Amino acid sequence: MPGTEDLLDAYHELCEERPKYAKAQAYYDGDVEEIFASDKVAKMLAKSNLGELDEVNFARIPVDAVVNRLDITSITVDEPQADADILDLITRNELEEEGPGLHSRACSQGDAYLMVWPEMDGDTILGVNMFVNGPSVVRVIYDEENPLRKRYAIKSWTIGAGKDQVIRADLWYPDRIERWLWAGQYTTRKNKWEAWSGDGQDSTLDTPYGEVPFFHFRTSRPYGRPEHYAAFGPQALINKLVMSHAATVDYQSLPQRYGLIDPAVDQSGTQSDWDPEFPEDVGADPQSPLNPSQLRNDPGEVWLLQGLKGVGQFQAADPNVYMLPIDRYVKAMAQVTETPMHIFDATGEQISGKSRREANGPLTEKVQARQRSFGATWKAAFQFALRLLGHDDVTVDVQWAAVETVTDAEGWATVAAKIVAGVPRDQALIEAGYTPAQVAGWLAVLDDDAELQRRVTLLGSLGDAIQKLGAGVQLQAVSGDQVTALLDQVLGATAALAPGQATG
Repeated sequence: MPGTEDLLDAYHELCEERPKYAKAQAYYDGDVEEIFASDKVAKMLAKSNLGELDEVNFARIPVDAVVNRLDITSITVDEPQADADILDLITRNELEEEGPGLHSRACSQGDAYLMVWPEMDGDTILGVNMFVNGPSVVRVIYDEENPLRKRYAIKSWTIGAGKDQVIRADLWYPDRIERWLWAGQYTTRKNKWEAWSGDGQDSTLDTPYGEVPFFHFRTSRPYGRPEHYAAFGPQALINKLVMSHAATVDYQSLPQRYGLIDPAVDQSGTQSDWDPEFPEDVGADPQSPLNPSQLRNDPGEVWLLQGLKGVGQFQAADPNVYMLPIDRYVKAMAQVTETPMHIFDATGEQISGKSRREANGPLTEKVQARQRSFGATWKAAFQFALRLLGHDDVTVDVQWAAVETVTDAEGWATVAAKIVAGVPRDQALIEAGYTPAQVAGWLAVLDDDAELQRRVTLLGSLGDAIQKLGAGVQLQAVSGDQVTALLDQVLGATAALAPGQATG
């Protein structure tokens, strides 16, 4: 039978969006073709093989700036056996490695999916698989009346090529899976979908779980936008400037030269320094370094050029014509992607303390938004996985590392002032960027506010001693791990968060 309307609509939508995801990935990977305003220029640069030049890729920085701050410290529940099953799920599905990749794909393409489904042996669940899928393979279709409800999802992939090509597509509904196949090249003019049962099972499989098992990680709703989307334009112009500059480098090293002929000079007789009619020049190559010529490049040599009244060389393009605009486009990229300029240029002017936190403000808000969105999706995925394993009505708690913490003397002075003014100790430390679990561990070993005040004051002094801890890390005077260890010692932090439960 031909494919259903749901299949036709979903597959068309999936195919229509694939070029957008491919473009976003190409800009992230630095694999984008240069845009030419002139075919002639394109051919000239192609002759120099400049199309093979690796790009100076700034466009990935806005993505990495977010992804590198998405660090899950723990995923837990309040039930011991369920906690153990979460650890097993993380280990079984290698989520400590796959998790950061999922975040990177969601941020670089705008969308990514986590498929959660049991591995069965008859009626027995052997375990639960949690597989990362890209948006070019999977797409969730939402209900038009209730956009919070997933109607169904399509997962499609291609096997083989040419005449042997086969397209597989599965539609995942809350209560069933429909499996389809298209043999040959796909065309919208025909409906050649066939129900697929090539593995010995029925083409339609009933499912008892009542949920579409694809969990959608996205940067916005209903579908996301790449974090570096606004960087595409600046990066395209940077690519053009870099390639054009590369084309002029040879002319800067070996300038083109010219000679001006004097029409008043008698040109009779042999005018060439190299004479093929002269017996000793027979078979000589004028381009050969062994050519017997009076024009030598030894010191003190005098060149007599007959018929020329002057010589010179053409000036190559000024490098600043390329380098200065590159800096401006990088700055534009920082502005339109809300990524601090100091992340693009770590060798520039160092800022620390309050100035750095203010510069990081838009990025911090963006990362916190991703933590809320991705955290809710991780929570839903693990709750579904635990339900498959027999744990009903459990609540999963996802904890993230702080996006930014106070590490400078000025910041710690502010924390101390808040506590003196009456702000609760735990609230002051949480506002400084530390997680509630970290704060609880620190405060558990403190006797009173005076002790906390003393330690906060000490941290301020230490910050001054290392030119403020944040700047010290940037200047490589102290490492981030050393700063963390120092904070643990001074504030009396106890054991770290549940080991082995981070997913990236």
